[in-house]
Amino acid sequence: MEKRVVVAIVLCILVLVLWEKFFVPKKRTAPPVTSPTAEKVAPAPAQPDTLPAEPSRPAVTPAPAPTTPSFPLPAARAGRDVIVETPLYRAVFTETGARLKSFVLKHYRETIDKNSPGKELVKTKKIEKLPLAFNFMNHSVAALNLAPFVADRTSLTLGEDQNQTLTFNYEAPGWLRITRQYIFHPDSYLIDLNISVVNLDSKPWEDASTLSLINLPFSSSEGSRYNFQGPALLINDELEEVKFKKIKGEKLLPGPVGWIAYTDQYFIMAAVPLNLTSNHGRIKALDASTQTVETTLIGPKDPLQPGAQPEFRYQFYAGPKELNTLKAANPKLAKAVNFGWFDVIAQPLLVCLKVFYRFTHNYGVAIILLTVLIKLLFWPLTHKSYVSMRAMKKLQPKMAKIREKYKDDKEKMNQEVMQLYRTHKVNPLGGCLPMVLQIPVFFALYRVLYSSIAMRHAPFFLWINDLSAPDRLPVGFDIPYLGGLPVLTLLMGVSMFLQQKMSPTTGDPRQEKMMLMMPVIFTVFFINFPSGLVLYWLVNNVLSIGQQYYINQKAA
Repeated sequence: MEKRVVVAIVLCILVLVLWEKFFVPKKRTAPPVTSPTAEKVAPAPAQPDTLPAEPSRPAVTPAPAPTTPSFPLPAARAGRDVIVETPLYRAVFTETGARLKSFVLKHYRETIDKNSPGKELVKTKKIEKLPLAFNFMNHSVAALNLAPFVADRTSLTLGEDQNQTLTFNYEAPGWLRITRQYIFHPDSYLIDLNISVVNLDSKPWEDASTLSLINLPFSSSEGSRYNFQGPALLINDELEEVKFKKIKGEKLLPGPVGWIAYTDQYFIMAAVPLNLTSNHGRIKALDASTQTVETTLIGPKDPLQPGAQPEFRYQFYAGPKELNTLKAANPKLAKAVNFGWFDVIAQPLLVCLKVFYRFTHNYGVAIILLTVLIKLLFWPLTHKSYVSMRAMKKLQPKMAKIREKYKDDKEKMNQEVMQLYRTHKVNPLGGCLPMVLQIPVFFALYRVLYSSIAMRHAPFFLWINDLSAPDRLPVGFDIPYLGGLPVLTLLMGVSMFLQQKMSPTTGDPRQEKMMLMMPVIFTVFFINFPSGLVLYWLVNNVLSIGQQYYINQKAA
């Protein structure tokens, strides 16, 4: 019975891991809807890298009610690039639309290679598909996306203790004057964005403001297999993640929207509205082949009186998806770090892991110390489990006789078995309940080690130079399907085998063979898991072997 329960628990672990990876549904989002205002949007120009010449402005017929006219742009000119250097990143803005052209993180590399460049978060290269486009719903799409703004400087370098401002100005005669002001902070990935608009028309007009992020995947492989990568929104203080394949043309999402973002396993680009209390979101698939997606924050449709000067205030974050960093930037952004069902356990484990790292400066050693701590906390429970399993083993001969004697009377057999348990004061579930209690901890730690940016490119020792990647020892030639030798994973399998051999058996050959298959199943299952997670499992097995040896010696 004990072995059957253990087999069931192990199989549950496998099923839950697979379910967590492939089948856990994301929070429900609104069905695909076509925006009623989208039908009024004019198509983008055929040549997006150039701006249309200004035709003569048509006469405007006075009307008492606010309207949504479309005004032409002045003649195009080549927009200059503005380079912003801070201790944390190097950003490049373009005067064409006053948008973000590049954002390179200085403390994170594209790959593990030492000569790899900094991590680039702006993967879109076409001028009309850059992030941070500010517009109005019912005007020409190209009106402000490609407008020839003028920057007040061509470069900006921040010291360690000073904020600096970059301002872009643009005026469309007879329509509007717009000022975009970016405020940079040397110690933060957060950028304040203030946009003021002046109505230059002689009559009021109304429209809804939009701020858009246009993104390609930050990485073609990193975390894309087992972790979410795509657009995300904070709606009613709940995280909404929408897979690209679920976006059929366009999705409208009701507000209030706390922020819009594009996120993956380790990085996030987000825009937070500060003074748009009434808003909603929109997600649009722009290119299926490259998975280009546009995520838009849409404000209320308010009338703008002649000479009025409303201000739209946002915060923009582009950087690591690290919990403390996000909290410091804006507490709302911390919702982007999602450890799933076991978040309440995962958060304290992550704190402990970082505390150990402060002392060891090695996340591999920190994982080992955290594993030891967890093992000590569960020592009484696992000790009770092992003792109960040994007691059950001693009862196996008597139970076999009862089953043989009452094989034709199941009810009587169960009564005699339960009486046997009571006589010898053995709890048939005493061996498995402690193991069940440890399952949430395993899954919480699994999510922490798999999703935390702290593991990215974190070295351990010798050939293990990235705890977020599978363990592979180079052997001079490529092993089919693996590349290198998964030493850590094979050691984990061996440790599981030794643990099974030391555990009490039921005497049933079929169950014993089933249990001995578990190390093989787990070894295959863990072959592509991050080496940090495999390290935890290996250390846990070694500690369990030591505990089992101690109990066996004490009982001898």
